Amino acid sequence: MSQNAVAALEASFKTWKERRFPEGGGKLDLHEYYCIEQFTRPYTLTDTELRSGMIGGSQDGGVDAFYILANNELVTSEYEPDPKDPPAFRVLIMQIKSDEGFSPVAIDKLNWFLRDLLDISRKKSDYHTAYRDDLIRLMRLFKDKYGLVMGDTPPLQIECIYVIKKQVKPNDDCMRSEAAVRKTVGECFKHADLDLKFINAAGLWTQVQSRPPLERTLRWALQPMQTPEGDVGLVKLKDYKAFITDPGGRVAERFFDSNVRGYWPNKDVNKSIAATLENAAKSPEFWLLNNGITILADKVDAGAYLEISIKDPQIVNGLQTSRQLFGYYEANPAESSDNRRVLVRVIKAAEDARDEIIRCTNSQNQMPPEALRGTDAIHRQIETVFLADGLYYDRRKGHHRDQGKPVSQIVDVIEVLQAMLSIVLLAPDDARARPRDYIKKDALYTSIFGEKAFPLTLYLRATQISRRVTEFLESQDLEAIHRRNIYFYLCMYAACVLSGSAYANPGKIQAIDVSGETSPLTDSFLTICYQRVWKVYEHLAEKDAEDGERDYDALAKGPNLLKALRAGLKRRFNPPKKNKK
Repeated sequence: MSQNAVAALEASFKTWKERRFPEGGGKLDLHEYYCIEQFTRPYTLTDTELRSGMIGGSQDGGVDAFYILANNELVTSEYEPDPKDPPAFRVLIMQIKSDEGFSPVAIDKLNWFLRDLLDISRKKSDYHTAYRDDLIRLMRLFKDKYGLVMGDTPPLQIECIYVIKKQVKPNDDCMRSEAAVRKTVGECFKHADLDLKFINAAGLWTQVQSRPPLERTLRWALQPMQTPEGDVGLVKLKDYKAFITDPGGRVAERFFDSNVRGYWPNKDVNKSIAATLENAAKSPEFWLLNNGITILADKVDAGAYLEISIKDPQIVNGLQTSRQLFGYYEANPAESSDNRRVLVRVIKAAEDARDEIIRCTNSQNQMPPEALRGTDAIHRQIETVFLADGLYYDRRKGHHRDQGKPVSQIVDVIEVLQAMLSIVLLAPDDARARPRDYIKKDALYTSIFGEKAFPLTLYLRATQISRRVTEFLESQDLEAIHRRNIYFYLCMYAACVLSGSAYANPGKIQAIDVSGETSPLTDSFLTICYQRVWKVYEHLAEKDAEDGERDYDALAKGPNLLKALRAGLKRRFNPPKKNKK
């Protein structure tokens, strides 16, 4: 790697920091964040999701980042795999070093960690070393979720990425340690596929350069029909497969609109598509048997003969067809004689029209309502209100991250939902344990995002309060597990105290000055609220401990902490009336 390339990598990191963290990263290791962002691009994770897997620190088992994905969607405690249609699991583990070369000791740590992780029956007391609570939680999450479907041996990919900033290669000792890792994975799961990558400075620069381009070229098989709204025509299957393949050879996830991407694929549809692909000699032309593809674009330009350049393509209909085509041609590379075609519509649409097209073109599929929530008018309205306050509402998952907006100014839908649950609906237990129920279930969804539910400014105020609480907690010397659990309850408690009521009147919440010089959300005020919440939190955790082990996560997800805090607030603000004698 030339000195020019090393300088280019440093310049890229500097530019990235200025764009994504203009105010600094606080306690975050920004080099780690930079590397993690580069290698997780195929999965379209939000910044909140990225941070959830950053567990580097003391007792991290040599692991700096840890993510579990099922069909390329991040697995959380709410995720429930379907035993009748088990997903493909991927475990992504990253080790990131700034000032060191590749070390066999680090790989040996990874080996012991993988043995503890992949032995599903192994408990915390049997682990080779002590791990921090956040890592143990993620290990337990993998064991629980993969354990539900492992009997059907669904695909399991173990991807380990070891990143350094130096331009060196792993030595023989490293390679021997790598062989031990492969042996461990094979002993635990013979069907697992291990991909252990050693990424030096040159490899990191290559990954940085391989950012999915915002423009892609689509080649028509014949001259398409051109209309004022866009083009409609036939594309050879092999050319369409090339269109949806990212520079790393994987399906380009970012092209699939996040409103519908990855939700409950219809197995019968997939089988039908697969059958038409595999029986080419017996089936009529492919495009006659399938609905085709709809692509939305910000801009379309003419290219070479029969080619167009599409800026920011979003595939909003044809998800199953696209994935089946990709998988088929990955397993069966196209022959020169394969001239089968698929029907493609390329539509240039403004943002408001885009949402209506997404909804209508997916109406024929058996899609659950939550897959299309982001197209609801309420979310466009929230987006407008937030933008006026300098915030980017990420109703299209990953959209603003792709645009390089500052991390501190991006607000995802779940963050707003959890703020409303904690502060307005006084349901911090649901915010911690079951937020996506309020996306999936119509009645719950309407209670938050119904057209007549709340004034638009209340969504902004709740989010501002919750972010102020986050800022306060990050200044405390707290383990991540406690910041994650206390956060929702501190939001509720502070809102109730500020509104002078155990019921946190929405009108009074809207009136709270969050960022002005006279804002009551001072560190001293939040410290008092935090101490009261923490006292109850610790007391109940100790009371419910089993064999001396406190399950803080279970406490935060259950009803007891909320019940105790609400009781204290009612005693404070609604004391019982004394009986007159």
